[in-house]
Amino acid sequence: MLAAGLGSRLQPLTDGTPKTLLAVNGHPILGHILDSLADAGYERVTVVTGYEAEQVRSFCQRDDRLDFEFVHNETFQQTNNSYSLWLARERLREGFVLVNSDTLFPTACLDRLREREGSALVVDRVTDLTDESMKVAVEDGRVRAIGKGIDRADGEFIGLCKFEPDEASALIRCLDNLVERGLTNEWYETAFDRLATDRSIGVVEVHEEWIEIDDREDLRTGQQLWGEA
Repeated sequence: MLAAGLGSRLQPLTDGTPKTLLAVNGHPILGHILDSLADAGYERVTVVTGYEAEQVRSFCQRDDRLDFEFVHNETFQQTNNSYSLWLARERLREGFVLVNSDTLFPTACLDRLREREGSALVVDRVTDLTDESMKVAVEDGRVRAIGKGIDRADGEFIGLCKFEPDEASALIRCLDNLVERGLTNEWYETAFDRLATDRSIGVVEVHEEWIEIDDREDLRTGQQLWGEA
């Protein structure tokens, strides 16, 4: 789980509070995510922290359903999520599920992701795409390309995916390459896009409501979707 960001578009709500600890329906975003992970049968979570790391760590450690490890991104103000993911590379080699800490999603997505053979991204193929959407092009049931600026898109990546050991090792090599070239401010989807050229990455469709919370409008939508008046 990546939880290092500043959440600057939600200031002043995030002045002194990490975005993932903002409340939605009386429960922090992070709490909703941990509930879904526990309900889906997950046991171990590695959290990459950055901004207000101690708050995130303290919240997680109060949850006795899951075993936590923490990796800290000391340069979270100058780097992007590809670098945060690279910092956790030693935890990725056996295969992993990746969760963004600012996204609310149904537990059923985790269930379908687990049941799907091979590596896969969870994609919304119904929602209207915007310039800010992390777009995915799909061909013959596998990811052909991913990025905000791709020419033809078939859906939006929701920030939830899994990688089996072979693809995880190849992804680490892509992340290594970004870091070696000094490209530490890239989205991790840059590495996913490179990986998709010669690896089979499948697609799991999300059929329920979900929301990535980046700004106040997203937060209001999250409150509506998750039951707060």
